[in-house]
Amino acid sequence: MIFGRRKKIHIDTLIDKDMIIRGDTKVSGGVRLDGKIYGNFTVSNIDNNGMIVMGSESLVKGNILSNHIIIDGKVIGNIKSSEYIEINSNAEIHGDIEYNNIEIHAGAKVIGSLKKMNQKEIGKVLKDEQDKNN
Repeated sequence: MIFGRRKKIHIDTLIDKDMIIRGDTKVSGGVRLDGKIYGNFTVSNIDNNGMIVMGSESLVKGNILSNHIIIDGKVIGNIKSSEYIEINSNAEIHGDIEYNNIEIHAGAKVIGSLKKMNQKEIGKVLKDEQDKNN
């Protein structure tokens, strides 16, 4: 798949609309989420290709961390994206967003603050994630 200006992204994992995950979830690569996650959701940045694509009926009740994030569902929690986040018109977010680059479409609901991370903050997020993996 190719998303806008971004590079080609490969989806490795599908969390289907009938799936409910309870507890913190960590995966690597590209993830398509159509189901629900009750817990923090982290996608590791394998070669900077960590990606979450949330479908229109998806839900995450917890914090999200990934390089690239496309949201068309609902998030109740904070979001950190070290590269790019796209918030589509059907999306609803209740939480703070920290980002490097962001695109918000008309109609999206964001209830929380937006903060652009500087290079030092992005490096810290990536280092903290790498340290957790070791």
